[in-house]
Amino acid sequence: MTGTENSEQQLLDDSDGLAAAKKKERVKARWSLLRETLMGSKSFAATSKHSMNSFAGFQVLDRKFIEDSGELSDLFARCPNLDEGQDGGALSSWDFVQNSYTCKEGRKIQFITREVKRLHQQSEQQLTSQSSMKSRVEALLSHRNHGVDNTGNVRVWDAEATLAGFLLSVLLCEEFDDLGYYYQETSEISKIIGLRSRIKNALFAHGECISTDGCAETCNVLELGAGQAGLAGLGLASATNSFDGLKPLKLVLTDGHPKCVENNRVCSSTIMPKRKDAVSIDSQLLLWDSSANGAEECERIVNECRKSSSLEESSDEGLFHLCLASDCVHFQEFHDGMFVTIARTLAVGGIALLCQPRRGSSLSNFMTLIDAVNSASASSGDVPLFQMDLMEDFHPKVSKVHRSIATTSTCYDPNWHRPMLLVMTKLRSFDEDIDGRLARKFVKTYINVK
Repeated sequence: MTGTENSEQQLLDDSDGLAAAKKKERVKARWSLLRETLMGSKSFAATSKHSMNSFAGFQVLDRKFIEDSGELSDLFARCPNLDEGQDGGALSSWDFVQNSYTCKEGRKIQFITREVKRLHQQSEQQLTSQSSMKSRVEALLSHRNHGVDNTGNVRVWDAEATLAGFLLSVLLCEEFDDLGYYYQETSEISKIIGLRSRIKNALFAHGECISTDGCAETCNVLELGAGQAGLAGLGLASATNSFDGLKPLKLVLTDGHPKCVENNRVCSSTIMPKRKDAVSIDSQLLLWDSSANGAEECERIVNECRKSSSLEESSDEGLFHLCLASDCVHFQEFHDGMFVTIARTLAVGGIALLCQPRRGSSLSNFMTLIDAVNSASASSGDVPLFQMDLMEDFHPKVSKVHRSIATTSTCYDPNWHRPMLLVMTKLRSFDEDIDGRLARKFVKTYINVK
């Protein structure tokens, strides 16, 4: 081996050693985060550079904690199905958040959500109480007890707020003069403009319907993995008071955790449309399950929406014109369940909008799953199930913040923080036997390889 080859090999070894050391540091730090969380410490988790909380987010949606003068407590206390709080406490266990989006022209849409207090905001008495300790242990066992983890009850994640802000920018018909700065190719600009137009057509009565069955009288929207406060769906629902031309909105917020479902019912109760028929909101428990049980649950969701909207039976199993999901594809063992849930519930011609960071290989693996099902369809002479597009620069604020701190911030990691918008357009009916079986087989393969 020559001296040059020795030097190159040394550099590779040093690089591998540095990467291994950083990984070890991250693992150690995250175990420390877990310990501090269980013990109720509110200092470590909020400040550690290895915590997801270390980056403040892109703040596409303006979110401010608001003081409760008594009116908010009274409002939420009057809400039906009000529980006693995430850890058995009263309303003191919750924060009230004012969510708003203001476009460049000055028009604003805003709404209030109730969200569990973050760890570093709780008092020492709350942190050390027996009910709080019990709540943290239950959170760790959530996957065993509910079939889903507890991340939706921990906080509202930035991708959810980003997707909500993007949708509200579309509703407000916000024009971005600087799109060309962020897109290197004209085709990418055309894709984002075309997507915004298709979303408006789905939501506004004068638009062309995206369903192949003719123009729908309502716009049916399904949010998957909505967490404790489905910002994307609730943002759309709150906008019904700001526009006269919107179709009546049928919104179904879903999550796999019962506490998230309960709080979404509470939050949706604060949306008070001017017209009674302007918006209908439901909150349902739904796990992503590619099996026959999951098919039955999806059919139940679709049928309940169809019944409440007085829609006739259709040959297509799907009903929803828009399907929304934020920060969900990192659950790789549920990729097949999420994929078939979207395919079962989305109408042909409908659009699924998935907003999330890359998070290692999780996003690329999900896209590879979509490609695999599409390729199988093509090889058998059938139409692909989905048209798929990945958009990095879908909102100028995300692009601007990313470019300004990508190489300077020690807290920001694009792989973990920068949201991408995955757009899935359903092109044909879902075949449970062929598409579903292939999805399950494909995911099992790469989960076993990990």
